[in-house]
Amino acid sequence: MNLKLLIQKFLKIFKTLSVCLFVILLCFSFTDSLNAQVRVDSLEYLGTSLTQNTLFTRFDKQLNTFYLNSGLKIFILSENFDLMINENFGSTFVRGPQSSTRDEQHLTFRSAYKAADEIKFGILGSSSVLADNRRLEINQASVSFATLFGELEPSRNILLSPFAGYSRNSQIGENDYGLVYGMEGIANNLLVSDFRLNSELRFRNEDIMPRRNLIRYFQLSAANYFDMNVSNTIYVFYSQSRKDFYFQTDSLTRIQFGINNNIQSRTETVYSLQDRLSYDKIFDMFSLNFTGRVNMRTVDRDTRYKNSGLITPSIFDTKIEELKLDLETVTRYTSKIFDGHLRFTFSERDEKNITKPFAPADPSFFEQRSEIESQKNNNSGRLSLTFLGDLKISEYDKLTLSYFQSKLRYDTPSDFNDDDRDELLSIVRLRYSSFLNPYFEAFINLEGTYSHIVYIFAGRSSNNNTNRIVRFKAGGDYTGRVFSSYNSFEVSANYTVYDFEDLTSNFQSFSFRQMTALDSTTIKLTDRIALFSYGTIKLSEQGDFRWNNFTSRPTRFLQEIYAEPRIIVYLARSSISAGIRYFSLNTYNFDKLTRIADTEYSSFGPIAIISINVWRRLDIYLNGFYEFISSSGNPDREQANMIMHVNWKF
Repeated sequence: MNLKLLIQKFLKIFKTLSVCLFVILLCFSFTDSLNAQVRVDSLEYLGTSLTQNTLFTRFDKQLNTFYLNSGLKIFILSENFDLMINENFGSTFVRGPQSSTRDEQHLTFRSAYKAADEIKFGILGSSSVLADNRRLEINQASVSFATLFGELEPSRNILLSPFAGYSRNSQIGENDYGLVYGMEGIANNLLVSDFRLNSELRFRNEDIMPRRNLIRYFQLSAANYFDMNVSNTIYVFYSQSRKDFYFQTDSLTRIQFGINNNIQSRTETVYSLQDRLSYDKIFDMFSLNFTGRVNMRTVDRDTRYKNSGLITPSIFDTKIEELKLDLETVTRYTSKIFDGHLRFTFSERDEKNITKPFAPADPSFFEQRSEIESQKNNNSGRLSLTFLGDLKISEYDKLTLSYFQSKLRYDTPSDFNDDDRDELLSIVRLRYSSFLNPYFEAFINLEGTYSHIVYIFAGRSSNNNTNRIVRFKAGGDYTGRVFSSYNSFEVSANYTVYDFEDLTSNFQSFSFRQMTALDSTTIKLTDRIALFSYGTIKLSEQGDFRWNNFTSRPTRFLQEIYAEPRIIVYLARSSISAGIRYFSLNTYNFDKLTRIADTEYSSFGPIAIISINVWRRLDIYLNGFYEFISSSGNPDREQANMIMHVNWKF
């Protein structure tokens, strides 16, 4: 037989088997009853791609915190070969009486060779390391694996990637080794009857005995276009993953089972079904979207080694079951003078916390744990209405109105939980903007917020309160050839009033008022030299408040000032600037209406900023400032701060 015909026959058989395998894996993903830890929303083999080679580093040092983040992304693509390397390292150091260091490193390596039009073979490896010197539950961990994979294209719209390899996993001194294997699949714009299908599938096993980490992930969207402006889309989502991890155990369990650390499996399973019906261009002005979604979620915890002799309710494992229903409708209106958006949502959620029985344990402890978990049970319902509208008064004037209304009902079935409450929230914003000329835009913004929290039972009713917030902001933005400036002035008032403050001395209604002025101005002295200044002033006052007669007794006052004048020199796409940075924060108490100084803090020193762009591929940003700090009750001190970002696209 001709070799070419043999290859074609092999590929035909291969395509048929691949589709069958895809269906089998899909069914297996849904029927597998193992548990999960987190929702997985991306693919590892078919979803790993880079389009730009990049080397970057960021270093921030402010006060006593040092943060470093560096990374390297390399992507090489040729006709028959591709290579991807993605490295990221982050380190955080906090200096203090008990200094702490946290390091994280992630490396991914992927290389593939195209053996035929429908077949690729390659290798993918990954390494993740966590090290933290603090005494945490898991402060030392590492995961690494290397796999061989294939990238198969049985048809133009289906892509499959089976893989298998070896994995090493380390946690708190325990090292486990084992096989890792599975498959990923993608279906893009697959036409079946009148439906356009898009799907992703991920199936992964990590058998690092005595632990197992598993992932089952599937999502499918099926869109049916009745005509150009009417469509119906069905979304199906399923996720199930399991994560086993070590944790320190008690001495009795350690001796009984001969172990160093116990093992717990935390699992999460999610089922979701959504349907969206869309109508566009109704009378060429309206569009409507109707969406309904049902979401079911479970979180299951299993402890591997249990000592029935322990006299504690914590020996029992728990499970969370959650059911959520979402309904949404969105209406849009578009015309020459007005654009509007109206959205209505309804959400109902029910959560149950279940204690799992353990036969050898004392039943009385099971009842205690069941009672504790049942106190967490809750169900809630939320209604919300959102409106956003833009009225185009003229070519240069626009009025924007937005409104948000929400009502939350939160109930707890347990007699031992008195957190039942109703919450009402209303937010309205009105903004007017006008271009007085081609260079200057003026705006006025008015915002109001109203919220009311009511606890149903008397045990919490002392927390019932009403919160009212009013904000007024006005300003302008001028941009000219030589002079540009942005200025804004804002005043806000926050009033929180407790419903029953006369019955208890622990809760006192209060007010918080604030004035903020901001200025950012640039003056170009020449084409290459400019003067820049940025400054803010904040004055804040907090006080006891009486809503009935709308009177306030001030209790605390804050004055905050920030100023940063700099001279900037422009060099092509780069700039160098230097200046002075000043910050002060003063607080005051009150004796009746007399203001009394409490604390003073000030920081003053030079600042320099360098921004370099070379060939639009290399970006370097340096921001350094030195502080001479003085604060009341403390000796004067000096401190250096630096922020550095380097990003090279090669």
